[in-house]
Amino acid sequence: MTSRDFVYWLQGYFEIADPKIIEEYQIELIQRHLNMVFNHEIDPSMGDEKHNEELSNLHNGIQNEGVALRC
Repeated sequence: MTSRDFVYWLQGYFEIADPKIIEEYQIELIQRHLNMVFNHEIDPSMGDEKHNEELSNLHNGIQNEGVALRC
């Protein structure tokens, strides 16, 4: 799934499912995935070890030095 696909999926989820309650862990997962999307889109160089580590850390909720968490 591409970054764009994920964002469209997320938008569709909120439009179709219209969730009234979102659990805290769900919010955290959404934030982590959006952090990966934004980090990847801002720096699409992909492939080097440092960038992959940053993406993994964002996904796992670990803030890298110098990388601000969004959301």
